[in-house]
Amino acid sequence: MQNQDPSAFFRGQTIFLTGGTGGLGGCLLYKLALKVDARKIFILVRGSAAQAMASWAKTIPGQIASILATKKVHLMVGDITKRNCGIDPAILAEMGEQVTLVIHCAANTNLMAPIHQTIADNCIPTLQLAELASTFKNLSRFVHISTAYVNSFLPDGVVEEKIYDTGDAEQQLLEVMQTGSVSHSAPKYDWVAPYTFSKYLTERLLLLRNPCLPILIVRPTAIGPAISEPYSYYGPSQSCPVTTYIRTYMKAPDSGVFHVSARHPTGSNIVDEIPVDFVANIILLHIVHGTGGIVHAGAQSYVPRTLSQFHSDICASSPSEFGPFTYVTDRTIEQGQHAQFWKAASRDWHFSNRATMSFLAVKGPLSIALEGHDAARFMRNRVMILAEEVLKSRTRL
Repeated sequence: MQNQDPSAFFRGQTIFLTGGTGGLGGCLLYKLALKVDARKIFILVRGSAAQAMASWAKTIPGQIASILATKKVHLMVGDITKRNCGIDPAILAEMGEQVTLVIHCAANTNLMAPIHQTIADNCIPTLQLAELASTFKNLSRFVHISTAYVNSFLPDGVVEEKIYDTGDAEQQLLEVMQTGSVSHSAPKYDWVAPYTFSKYLTERLLLLRNPCLPILIVRPTAIGPAISEPYSYYGPSQSCPVTTYIRTYMKAPDSGVFHVSARHPTGSNIVDEIPVDFVANIILLHIVHGTGGIVHAGAQSYVPRTLSQFHSDICASSPSEFGPFTYVTDRTIEQGQHAQFWKAASRDWHFSNRATMSFLAVKGPLSIALEGHDAARFMRNRVMILAEEVLKSRTRL
């Protein structure tokens, strides 16, 4: 694997990419077009091509012209929630002959969305997309981007790269469609948000309904800003949950009280975050390697940092006075508002990265090596950038 040239592999690949205007999707688009020389990239865009261009003009303004100049990118107006993604039949026929890889990044990541809505936005479209992909004559891999927090119903501890069964997945889907809950078919399980349950159910049904489809499921933890590609600190705010937490806390500090486990009374649990360009590289490395099944992409493949370290960086690198942050094991003490939103921050899951370990020494455009990277300095600079943004927003008011 270490000696395999990813460009030699991707030059023979035609990719169908969904979610290409999102944070991870935009990073994958950049890498596929400019770093690994993919043969052709079909991108599903909602609304219009002009809307997609406007989005990229905001998120990758210095890169989009070079991406389009390759002539490899083909925009297809459609809707992931519609049958066959709402793609024009003539284009669909062309894709059926040419597409070799499907990378499905599109998702509604709104943690506040009710369960019936997030199932309609995330689960059903993925299952329909898998049906469509099964008609592609030369398909070698169907890549579904999930989340490590599909298993947020598990107790603290090691989380393996596998499915954890909670009962009849088809029955759970039926109950959601009929009642808007899973109180009967999965009563003893508690996910951190309806979104994470929708992705969990998607994984289960995707594998159950498509035993012959070559499926790779990638589960990132919290996705953070890029180390270097498409540029340093790239990452649309809505796609970086830790960034969202830091920004909202800076705008409206609260009590700073966090519930923590008895094992980590000082906030020494790992807050699992990984840069978006590392996630993209891990996805592409597994595609080149021909991996199937389930893999994690998390801090174990980057630099694990604790909750208290994140909070120390916020306090030390921001010009405003914040803190102190307080960690309590007594659940009768009320948490701060932001802690209630960021439920995963005080948990202690350790997401196995066994499937990715062999890639740690890979060199070249898809490297996930850390030579020359100072994670602590990167985080401090990130906080300072966010502090400047918050200060400017207050000044405009």
